[in-house]
Amino acid sequence: MKLKNRNKKKQKLLQRIDKKHIGFHVYRSVNENLPFIFWERLTDTPVKEGNFNDQAAEIGQRYFYKLTQVDANGNESAPVTPKSAFTDHAGNTFAQNPLVDFVGYNMYRSADKDVPHDRWERRNKEPLPTTEFKDEGVQSGEIYFYYVRAVDSKGNESAPSEVMRVIRK
Repeated sequence: MKLKNRNKKKQKLLQRIDKKHIGFHVYRSVNENLPFIFWERLTDTPVKEGNFNDQAAEIGQRYFYKLTQVDANGNESAPVTPKSAFTDHAGNTFAQNPLVDFVGYNMYRSADKDVPHDRWERRNKEPLPTTEFKDEGVQSGEIYFYYVRAVDSKGNESAPSEVMRVIRK
């Protein structure tokens, strides 16, 4: 965003406001281990309050839920599992994970998906504002594995996202 106003403090404040998170998208699956890209998004617009009512849930069916945080530009965070997920009948609500001090993501890479996560290489110096990342240090034709962790203002990291397999062309 560019401003014609030369007041730098005002410009920085407006840039921060533009990136502020405005709510959450809610996703559901009957299979907890299904890759996230196959989960069903239940919300057309971000949920702004801490509760969500799954009107389409069937009685007796077990569901798993994940949330993504959405910023003002529509960018979504890595999925997180809500603190409370009622999964056995329609009409249950859940509380959103507190991500009020979210600052970005750390991207991790390994050539071996079976290496413990604490031995993967972090690819960014500072937290990334989105999950989009171009890894410059890869070789054509090689297979790499990645995961991300959300980072808060104190440098604490979330649990790792699902591992993604990437082949560099």
